[in-house]
Amino acid sequence: MLKFLDHIQKYLFWWLAGVIGSGLAVVYFWGGYTFSSSICVVAALVMIYPSLVPLAFDKLPASLKHYRIILLSVFMNFVILPGLAYLIGAMLLDQEPVLRLGLILLALLPGGGMVTTWAMKSEADMPTTIGIVLTNLLVAIVAVPFGLSFFINFFGLEQVQKASASAVCALGQATGGVFSCSLGTGTVSPMKIAVPILIVVIIPLIMAYVTQQIIKSNKDEAYFDKVKITFGKLSNLGLLIVLFILMALKNNHIIFDNPRILVDIFVPLVLLYLTAFGLIFLLYRTFHNKEVGRAFVWGSYLRYITLALGMAISLVFQDERLAMLTTVIVLAYFVQIPSSFLLVKILKKY
Repeated sequence: MLKFLDHIQKYLFWWLAGVIGSGLAVVYFWGGYTFSSSICVVAALVMIYPSLVPLAFDKLPASLKHYRIILLSVFMNFVILPGLAYLIGAMLLDQEPVLRLGLILLALLPGGGMVTTWAMKSEADMPTTIGIVLTNLLVAIVAVPFGLSFFINFFGLEQVQKASASAVCALGQATGGVFSCSLGTGTVSPMKIAVPILIVVIIPLIMAYVTQQIIKSNKDEAYFDKVKITFGKLSNLGLLIVLFILMALKNNHIIFDNPRILVDIFVPLVLLYLTAFGLIFLLYRTFHNKEVGRAFVWGSYLRYITLALGMAISLVFQDERLAMLTTVIVLAYFVQIPSSFLLVKILKKY
């Protein structure tokens, strides 16, 4: 099993391509299947939870000594990059609001376990890296509901949400109608986005923290450092399982009906990553401490694609007509992974 996980880790790019192709083959030959709410639970348990376990929660206080760098990363991740995603979407996806929302969702979710992996490869300052990752994750939990609800309403997608509102307002169902997912004006409120975040982010985050504490209390820190790598590899396996499920959804038949949509998605993604890299690299050149600068680069450049995919799934759960969100997030892997290899080489030269 460990050898299989190592193989996935080493050749993740090709595994992603194979799984996506297999899922689309199910759609092409057998028509695919309808989205199920159980996908949210599967994603949380097998994909997101394992990816959060390796995070060094206990090292956050010590990392805050570089708070200025961390705050700069927060500004980049939650102001500059979402603004950049909005502008690129306005230029290239003006008639595709769902794709624009996917681009902004990706921009709003920085970090992830891959940040520490690439930071170590480029000899970045790890305490600063950990501080950036954890701080941005905590900010994202608060910022994403407000950001997504704003753009859903701004792009007119609240009409999509409203069409099946009676069936998708989990908050209203859980409280017997005492609370509502809407603001009373036909718009989508942050609360409607926050409820799924509880399932796909907060609960897995708590589970990851508890898992860490159990392992450390029964063993020790050194043992945890060994096994946390396995959790990251398990997350890759979970990612492949969820990707296959998502790509086999019948909604993806639009890819065969209109193949150009892949180009429509891929070009803005490349432009987003390319522009983001340019801005972040210019800032990096101003750092006197290059190790700290590299921590800033990785914490600001990489998107938490696994978490973005989980968030996209939660939105599709509320309305299947948002299914193309997942395609935007999935294609980001094919930009982020190759560009990260290139970025390591560039950082070693500067």
